[in-house]
Amino acid sequence: MTDTFEWTVNLIVIGGMLYLSFVMALAGWVASLRRGEAVTLLPIAGSRSTVIAAQLGLIVVGLVLFILLMLWLWVPLPLRPAAALPWLKAGGLALFVGGAAFIIWARQTLGRMWGISTSREVKLLPNHQLITAGPYGLVRHPMYCGWWLAVLGLLLIYWTWILALLLVMSLVVFYRRARLEEKVLAARFGPEWQRYVSRSKFMFPFIW
Repeated sequence: MTDTFEWTVNLIVIGGMLYLSFVMALAGWVASLRRGEAVTLLPIAGSRSTVIAAQLGLIVVGLVLFILLMLWLWVPLPLRPAAALPWLKAGGLALFVGGAAFIIWARQTLGRMWGISTSREVKLLPNHQLITAGPYGLVRHPMYCGWWLAVLGLLLIYWTWILALLLVMSLVVFYRRARLEEKVLAARFGPEWQRYVSRSKFMFPFIW
């Protein structure tokens, strides 16, 4: 595999992760916090500026810990045949780009209805609308589906322990979060939600 292809893959991955994590998710979450429409990572009392500063501090601490964990567990997994490496990286890149595109499509479709939830809280807007168009016509949780595909792609590209761990953790966390979101949406929208569930898949188009 040529160095040019390796550099291209790395640049696409780095650019994609920076956009998904900071430009789209973090910036949108901070904007929602300022409007009082977003969930907080931990319940912290005080003025809105104090709460935002504390939440951003938690993000910084989490990022530092994650980077340290990445360095510690960036160790190759066994059992990847060298002959299959080019195909695995190409397939992984396709999964990563496809998953990232699915996330971005879903985020754009949600518009103002988008918000980051946690495993303990889902916050809907007072005038929240049920979005069923675009990728939400295929699955009820396209952003989680896209993330799983993107991380699986990363695992195929780099084949390290930390990415395997990240995939397993995200499968568990996002599954639980999706179920919590569904309870909140069912309570808010009632029959409209039930009709939507009856004609859509939970996480993967045409499958589940």
